[in-house]
Amino acid sequence: MKIKKKILIVEDDSFTIKLYTRLLSDEGFEVISTPAANEACGLAKREKPNLIIMDLMLTDGNGFEVIKQIRKETSLKKIPIITLSNLGQETDIDEALKKGSNKYFVKSNTRFEEVVKAVKELI
Repeated sequence: MKIKKKILIVEDDSFTIKLYTRLLSDEGFEVISTPAANEACGLAKREKPNLIIMDLMLTDGNGFEVIKQIRKETSLKKIPIITLSNLGQETDIDEALKKGSNKYFVKSNTRFEEVVKAVKELI
């Protein structure tokens, strides 16, 4: 049996989590998620995901800091990160990419298929 690739979604919007969990599960991925910035790094260390989808505006912190934390962790720093956020300013996009995000999508300008395609390309 083939081991499923694991995706961690860090997102505080339950609709977005449900949507991407369904889309990615349908593609054969195992999906885990957390709405909390302060749980993201610990969960990533425990679960060893193959890819992380990160929102930037979280109820208990911001995704920029989580990306920075993940990139500092030796065991996590090679995991691809896709940022999926409503923040569409160039400065936000640049900051996320500088901190270590591999790809950046603005939620309102992005079709779901584009994110799924990016996930497949990165893992």
